[in-house]
Amino acid sequence: MIRSLQHVALNVPDLKAGHAFYTAMGLESHVENGSVVLRCPGRAQDQVRLIHGPRKSLAWVGWGTREGDLPFLLDHLASHGVALREAPPHAPAGGLWLADPDGVLLNIRAAEPAEQTRPAVEINNPGTHYHRVARRGAPHRQVEAKPRKLGHLLKFSTDVNRDVRFYTEVLGMKLSDRIGADMVAFLRCGGDSDHHTLALAASEAPGLHHLSWEMGNLDQLQLCAERLIAAGYKDGWGVGRHIYGSNYFHYVRDPWMGLNELFWDIDFIPEESPWQVEVAEAGPDSLYQWATVPPPEDFLTNYERLQ
Repeated sequence: MIRSLQHVALNVPDLKAGHAFYTAMGLESHVENGSVVLRCPGRAQDQVRLIHGPRKSLAWVGWGTREGDLPFLLDHLASHGVALREAPPHAPAGGLWLADPDGVLLNIRAAEPAEQTRPAVEINNPGTHYHRVARRGAPHRQVEAKPRKLGHLLKFSTDVNRDVRFYTEVLGMKLSDRIGADMVAFLRCGGDSDHHTLALAASEAPGLHHLSWEMGNLDQLQLCAERLIAAGYKDGWGVGRHIYGSNYFHYVRDPWMGLNELFWDIDFIPEESPWQVEVAEAGPDSLYQWATVPPPEDFLTNYERLQ
């Protein structure tokens, strides 16, 4: 089964523009096999790989599983008629390659999620032990506000229910919640997992809606968003709090109108917990608990389809 999100590879028409956006966000980069590879500071795990291509698109998604699960996964894929694929150019060596029902390439390899070595932000909560004593909590505006990990992605699907069946029945993910019968679905990894590591939204064509980056606290979330906007990148939506996942959010658009979500405080679901799937009424009110403004009209627009 899929147990962790490892990295996402993107085709982009301008590597310099992509590099500038993600380094402005705070990621660290190096060049490997002609691609720009980006990591979160303090985390020894590739998170985004930028590959030169004619237009912005999702190249592949890398997932991790246990070494002992790979033989079972091979048999399981064969029993469901899922063919293995060749690794694409610029891909790291190893793992199994296959495609989901929308044709998005997946790489599944034996890999554990890397730990974040930067210390957690100390927060004082009423009624509990105070983690920050005799020190001011409000940060300087120039505080280091950089992502700690790639938490999830939301991709567009031409058939959300078909993709839910594939990712749950074939790859062992679990359904956490839905919006509408076929509008949006939130899936988590097998084992202990954030509320969602993959979300699916209905569209007429495949594509990437957003990548989501975990921040250290709400201050860092907002300060990072403000810095990106001050650098000339388009504000997407926020700040606010989601209902499904419960995370605080602020979205900023990349140079090709794709969204990147900065988030903090997402629901966590242990493997054996009795989580109940909720199906919300389809509509914009199900996208957020509160926000400074309602979602923009183009929030669920598939800009990759319009290129």
